[in-house]
Amino acid sequence: PELVASYGCAAIKGLQKAGVLACAKHFPGKGHAQVDSHLTLPVIPYSAEHLESFELIPFKRAIEAEVAAIMTSHVFFPAYEKAKDLPATLSKSVLTGLLRDKLGFKGILVTDDLEMGAITESFGIAQAASMSFHAGADLLLICHKLEQQRLAAETILHELGNNPETGRRLGESLERIAAARQKLSNDQPALTIAELKNGHVSLIEKVHEQSVKFLRLDPQMVPLKTAGQKTLFVLPQISSLVQVEEEHQQGSLKVVINKEFPDAETSVYDPKSSSEDIMKQINKDCSFAIENNTQVVFFSYNAHIFKGQQTAIDLLSSKTGRFAVVALRNPYDLAFCKKAGTCVATFGFRTPAINALLKVLNGKSPAITSGWPISTTDW
Repeated sequence: PELVASYGCAAIKGLQKAGVLACAKHFPGKGHAQVDSHLTLPVIPYSAEHLESFELIPFKRAIEAEVAAIMTSHVFFPAYEKAKDLPATLSKSVLTGLLRDKLGFKGILVTDDLEMGAITESFGIAQAASMSFHAGADLLLICHKLEQQRLAAETILHELGNNPETGRRLGESLERIAAARQKLSNDQPALTIAELKNGHVSLIEKVHEQSVKFLRLDPQMVPLKTAGQKTLFVLPQISSLVQVEEEHQQGSLKVVINKEFPDAETSVYDPKSSSEDIMKQINKDCSFAIENNTQVVFFSYNAHIFKGQQTAIDLLSSKTGRFAVVALRNPYDLAFCKKAGTCVATFGFRTPAINALLKVLNGKSPAITSGWPISTTDW
């Protein structure tokens, strides 16, 4: 947690110095969650003493660094909340009692997307918006459905006319939002999104290229030569997992791979699938049988949570000696890939991360094995 706090505070200070309000997430923690809150409600059952000495440390440091905002976690913490299975996002004990009163956070409190499964499996979206607002949240994220945004606004507006507490809470949130706006620099020249993006392209590329880390490296696989060689890329259908992350909704990951490696074949799987279904999908999509010299590159997506991916990785690595795993979202996937000769983490699935990886696979950039920000002992 101290290392996370150190990196996090450096990011906070850099962002806010440049006139960008930073947000620390997900409070009061999420790293020990065993299931994906996009799909269902995780429970972190530790004692308050344990959480104080581990999960809360980065947030304490972020508050000391004057972080502008904190985002809530859709996770149940029985140490802080007596109501069974009430997510932290909806808990006044967590948002006000712990974060505001005990830790002294004065900034903006933002919810994670209220359309995620950890919320919607038990609550209506407008109901959850009201509960979170009254628990202490200032900004309520409803990221996809306009009708749900309207319903939430109408629900709180109705409560405003009937509940004095709603008016008090609204006043608090408006004051915090106004204070945050005052922190934004007025010295920066007005620029369009396109101008901002183009001005930072080289930095974005540099950072992502330095972030691609190889745990193990088989020289037969990197750089990857596909001409005259049976090669298969196994790719996750990211949009089938969550609405929140839409960049690859139209299958652009497959499009990019096909463009960079036109001689290779691709198979797209649902990250939540069983190993049997993943293998069936591969057999359906692939025109050749996977043999010892077949090159297979498996892109994992939260395999540390979805066990079907772990088993599929084991099955594929037993079929061929030329096998690589790319941990797209979470580097901890690689802890379950001990049979893979090549293992690489991109620390992200967005386009710049994919492009940085492809530069290495194409031999245009060197493979970096040093400088891991996490411990990979026994991987």
